[in-house]
Amino acid sequence: MTTKQISRLVVLVAVVVSLVTLLIKLIQGAAGIVGSLFNLILGILVVVALAAIVAWMFWYAKNHGKK
Repeated sequence: MTTKQISRLVVLVAVVVSLVTLLIKLIQGAAGIVGSLFNLILGILVVVALAAIVAWMFWYAKNHGKK
């Protein structure tokens, strides 16, 4: 092998390793976004559920309070 062929091989290996690393980072980023979106939806559902419970408590107290 000549020096030119070895240098091409080294550059090719470097490009392949860089592309694989980039692909892994993109997948990790997408997984992070999906996880964050899930946490956001879960948080909104918890807040809505708590608001519904508080509204039900006031409605129940109004209808079944002391008379």
